[in-house]
Amino acid sequence: MSILYTDVPPLGTDDNNENFRDKFKEYFKASNKVEIATGYVSRNALELLNQMIKNQRISYIRLIVGMYYIDGMPESIYNTLIKLDNEWHSRNIGEVLIVRTFRYHGKCYLFSKNETPFAGILGSANLGAISLDAQTRRQYEISVSINGSQQLVQLERHIKDLQTKCSTSISSTPNIPIIRAENVQLRDIDHVQKVNSDEVNAYKDHLVGNTFEIPLKVPHDHNDPKLRGSNINVCYAKGRKREWWETEIIVSKKISEQPGYPEYSKPFMVVTDDGWKFKVWTCGDHNKNFYSKDNLKIMGYWLKGRLVAAGIVNAIDNVENDTEGKGLITEKMLEQYGKTTLSLTKIGQTTKDEEGNVLNVWLLSFLPSQMKEETNR
Repeated sequence: MSILYTDVPPLGTDDNNENFRDKFKEYFKASNKVEIATGYVSRNALELLNQMIKNQRISYIRLIVGMYYIDGMPESIYNTLIKLDNEWHSRNIGEVLIVRTFRYHGKCYLFSKNETPFAGILGSANLGAISLDAQTRRQYEISVSINGSQQLVQLERHIKDLQTKCSTSISSTPNIPIIRAENVQLRDIDHVQKVNSDEVNAYKDHLVGNTFEIPLKVPHDHNDPKLRGSNINVCYAKGRKREWWETEIIVSKKISEQPGYPEYSKPFMVVTDDGWKFKVWTCGDHNKNFYSKDNLKIMGYWLKGRLVAAGIVNAIDNVENDTEGKGLITEKMLEQYGKTTLSLTKIGQTTKDEEGNVLNVWLLSFLPSQMKEETNR
C-alpha cells in the first residue's frame, strides 16, 4: 500500500511521492480489464478515458457512477455517458451503470490482467482527477494504491455487489433527473435580449393557433453523404467559407404553405423556451428560408449552442481544418439530444424592435422531449 498525493503547490509532489493521475495511467496501461466506481465524473475525464481505452486496447471497462440518480445529472454528462455506454456495448467491451438505491460517494478503481486483479486505488479522487483542467489543477485529492491479494478480493467483491444490488444500465434507467445546462453562446451578442423565466411563461399563456414542427434536415449519420452542407450544416458547403455557427433552416412547402405560417419577408420576433429574444424572418422561394434576421450566427448560437451545452457536439473553431467532420450535426445526434425539429407557435402579442417597429411574437422551442425534469443552472 502506498499513498498517492496531488501535485498542487505548495504541496507539490517530489521524486519520493507518487500521485493519483500517474498511478492510474500506469495501472491502466498494464490492464486489459478496468472497473471504476465513482461519485462524480467530468466530460474531459470521460473523453480521456475513452481515448485511453482505444489506445490500450482494453477488453472490458465497467464504469459505475454514484451521485446522480438522486441529486440530478448535468445534461452534458448524461449525453456523454449514454454515448459511451452505446459505444462500449456495440463493441462488446463494457457498460456504464448508475447507482439508484442511495448516494454512492466512493471512489474505487480496480485493475485486472486476464481476469485477475493486480492493483487497486481507493481515496478521495473522483474520475475527473485523471484529466488536467482548471478545476483539477487546483483541487487536492489523496488516495492509496493497494496490491495485497486479500484487499483486492474485497474491492472486487464490493464493486460486484454495487453492480448487481444497487445499479442499472444508464441507457435503460428511466426518470434520471436532468440538470439542463445553460446555453451561454448568446451572452453579449448584439440584437439579442435575455428574457427571464416569468416572462417566458407569460408569453406561453398567450399562444394562439397551431404549432409548426420544422424538421432539421441533416445527414442520418457521419457516413451519409446527403445534406452535409446545408441547413444547420451550411458551414460545410462548398464555395464561400462560413463560420461553424452560421445556420440556415430550410422549410418544406408542406409546412410553409400551411395557413397561419409567418408571412413572406416580414420580420418577427421569437422568444425561445430557454429565455432569449431575437428577430427572425422567412424568405426565399416558396418562403422556404427561416433565418435570424440581423446575423445568421444568432440562430446558430441558439440552436447549435444548445447541442454544445448538452454535450452532443463540440464547437469547431476552423471548419476548413475539420476534415473528419467532427462538427457535423447528424440525425443520430439530434435523436440523442431528444428533439429533431424546431417548434414554432404564434403568440397573441406584439413587441417593438430596436428601431421601434411593431413585430408579431412567436415562441421558438428546441426542448428535448426525453428530459424528465428541467432545471436551469
